[in-house]
Amino acid sequence: MWAKMLAMYLAVLDDRSSEEQFIDVYNTYKRLVYHTAYKIMGDSYLAEDVLQEFFLYVAKNFSKI
Repeated sequence: MWAKMLAMYLAVLDDRSSEEQFIDVYNTYKRLVYHTAYKIMGDSYLAEDVLQEFFLYVAKNFSKI
């Protein structure tokens, strides 16, 4: 699951040189974001949706971070 999602986010990045940095951010925070979303939503599918939306937003705006 994680690898497929990561590939999608990398495709959205504006700057290819940021891929390694994004991968580091993704690997550092993916579980924290998922578990936080799960605690709030109480549903694993909704938590996955939150995770996807969160990292898609981060990928689209990564050059601004």
